[in-house]
Amino acid sequence: METPGEACKWLIYLLLCIAADALDTILSVVASNSRPKPHVLPSDVDELSDNQILELTQKASKLHSSSAIFRITPHTVAKASQDLDEDAADASEANALTLVFAKTKIPVPRVRRVVKRKWDHLIVMDYVRGSTLAEIWSNLSIRKKICVAFILRRYVRQLHCLKASPTTPPGPLSVQGPRICESPIFGQVRSHRGPFASYAELSAFFKKRCKMTLDSNQVPEDDPSRKESFDDSSPLVLTHQDINPRNIIAGEDGRLWMIDWAWAGYYPPWFEYVAMQRQKKNEEYIGFKDHFWENLIPFVCGPYFRQEKWLLRMSRGLYFK
Repeated sequence: METPGEACKWLIYLLLCIAADALDTILSVVASNSRPKPHVLPSDVDELSDNQILELTQKASKLHSSSAIFRITPHTVAKASQDLDEDAADASEANALTLVFAKTKIPVPRVRRVVKRKWDHLIVMDYVRGSTLAEIWSNLSIRKKICVAFILRRYVRQLHCLKASPTTPPGPLSVQGPRICESPIFGQVRSHRGPFASYAELSAFFKKRCKMTLDSNQVPEDDPSRKESFDDSSPLVLTHQDINPRNIIAGEDGRLWMIDWAWAGYYPPWFEYVAMQRQKKNEEYIGFKDHFWENLIPFVCGPYFRQEKWLLRMSRGLYFK
């Protein structure tokens, strides 16, 4: 049950979101939606063979010491796919990037090649020049931070317009069918679950885990919390699931770029909000703690407070295999 304070907070964020969306719709009529020119032109790896790309990757240096991304040419980088399925038929991150590039106006690195290796795929994509939000956030004015929030909300809205078909399974995008799902939603004890053959199967998984939690806590059968359930009222939509300051690049072209789509997939829209909240806590562990960023999350993703509260209450059920 929501307290009056929680209900008021939800209403304020909801009204802000509605007002922002209306303003964005008006501005989109007059604003340019053209893509940056370099990202619709041929790439400097187009004429290279797969073997040549693999050789370049072996010789290349890491883009950053803490990452596994390699700068293989002046304009391209390469990274390994992170799919958890054995012998995955394709790279789900590349599939997500390709879909976002084709169906939205969100600036993302364009996939130039996917090379199959023994254990994974090598994803070759455009190199985005710029600084991450994590690097520049503290130097931005309040006005610019609010502008960032408006832009990120626009991106999330575009993502959530990409709905899965009724027969599409939840999780990573793949021609292979259901795939293992990795998400902050599943918690830190075991961050991957599935595969789930359908939305109903994903919903049933969470409902079962919720019952396990309530039973272990000896919650009476007539307790109101027994009536609350997994929110599957909205269709599955494309979600990024790792929106954090390190994965947003303020490009030299003046645009905000979204990178690192390894966890992207079709999930309920409220997963984006909860994932962003949980990744915020991870950012705190590595030194990024900002209350303004924290307060922007319900605006960027929508105020899914009730769903987050439900997930927190049943999270003990996710400790079990």
